[in-house]
Amino acid sequence: MRLSTRFALCVAIVVPLLVGLSGLLVVRLSADDLRAGRDLRLVQRVQALKPLALTYAQREGAPARAARTRITATTGQTAEGVYVAPARGEALIMGTVPASLPPPEPGPATSPDGAWRYASTTLGVNGRRGRLWVFEQEAPLADQISHLYRRHLIVTLIALVVGAAAGLALGRFALRPLTRLTKDAAAVDVRNGEGRLTRHSRVPEIDELAGLVNGILDRRDEAVHRTAEALDTASAFAATAAHELRTPLTSMGANIALLKYPNLPPEDREEVIRDLAGEQARVERLITMLRQLARGELMEPESLTEVDLAGLSGVAVKEATRRHPHARIVAHLPDEAMVRGWPEGLRMIVDNLLDNAAVHGVGPLGTVRIDLTVRVEGTFALLRVADDGPGMPPEIHQEAFNRFSRRAGSPGSGLGLTLIHQQVVLHGGKVEIEPRSQARPGTGLSVLVQLPVSWRPDGPSDGLSWLSAHRKP
Repeated sequence: MRLSTRFALCVAIVVPLLVGLSGLLVVRLSADDLRAGRDLRLVQRVQALKPLALTYAQREGAPARAARTRITATTGQTAEGVYVAPARGEALIMGTVPASLPPPEPGPATSPDGAWRYASTTLGVNGRRGRLWVFEQEAPLADQISHLYRRHLIVTLIALVVGAAAGLALGRFALRPLTRLTKDAAAVDVRNGEGRLTRHSRVPEIDELAGLVNGILDRRDEAVHRTAEALDTASAFAATAAHELRTPLTSMGANIALLKYPNLPPEDREEVIRDLAGEQARVERLITMLRQLARGELMEPESLTEVDLAGLSGVAVKEATRRHPHARIVAHLPDEAMVRGWPEGLRMIVDNLLDNAAVHGVGPLGTVRIDLTVRVEGTFALLRVADDGPGMPPEIHQEAFNRFSRRAGSPGSGLGLTLIHQQVVLHGGKVEIEPRSQARPGTGLSVLVQLPVSWRPDGPSDGLSWLSAHRKP
């Protein structure tokens, strides 16, 4: 059932109901007024006729009068009547009266058969001269009251028809903004994510509904965008994994085939096993890094929280010292450096900076010194990791953040700086490899990360993820 029809039905029910109830009250009050007026009229007629009736009773009761004057008027065509019952003599009847007199009452009363309304009074002292009765039939007043009820019923039926018509018209008029909103909603192209509902109907409820629908469409578009990002991430992950794992797996297959030769010298067998272990570790690192990249790409904004970058870096330094016993890591940390971010992503940044320095910064003696510094400057938290290794040529500083970018013979996977860049971008910051003139004297490579203290992203990647910014052609 349409809303306008519901509105018309409600008006068609409510309006006649109100008219009927109010009219019924008015008719009842009018009927009470008519009955009260009738009783007042009976009392007034009794008082007006009492002197005449007393005169008649006295005349009828005079014994010395030889000739009596009797006035008897009987008409069956009137609805009113007077009955004078003297103590002696004949009764005087004027108009229409009941066949038998009802019992006397102190005020207006109704006859036992319900056909008459009457009032009576005594004549003389203590009624010694007789009694006066004034009668009025109930039928004329009952017909008048019935006529009022019939009129009330007709008015109620008219109100029913008028209410239904007015309700339908008012319903269509009141729902006109909603009808326009329905047409606008039907014109929205949800497939292309285009079009929004207008919010200028001058009806607050309709404008609020349009705002809610627009919000739903925005969230739907965002969900579609997130789904596309997820599919793109999964596709990139699969393609990258297939490309990067093919080489070590092929090498592992060749080494496994060599192990099948029965006459393989022991020293060659040990070398093949070492190669297998190295390739296995490389495959494991690749899978771990790719998984971390995919997780970071699908990060939800709701996972952001307040994180102490100084405390997190201190824990990361202790664990990196155990992983890399050849590295001497020195941390310069303040008491607190709070930033808003994803705890796991921030930990990835620190861990990969330390691992990158520990792997690529090894000097001729097989050791490396790593300095980690955290400080807060204005609205940014600065994280710097510097080593005293061989460093990197300035011309490849920017290229180093591309995925699988590594020099020949590098033991790394080529994804460490890519993962760092991804997480920094996701947190609204930036990362750069500092030129030697800006780094601490004597260092080989210095990486500086700037993170905003209170950044709230509009989306998980802000359009600058590793997929969009560092996709290989």
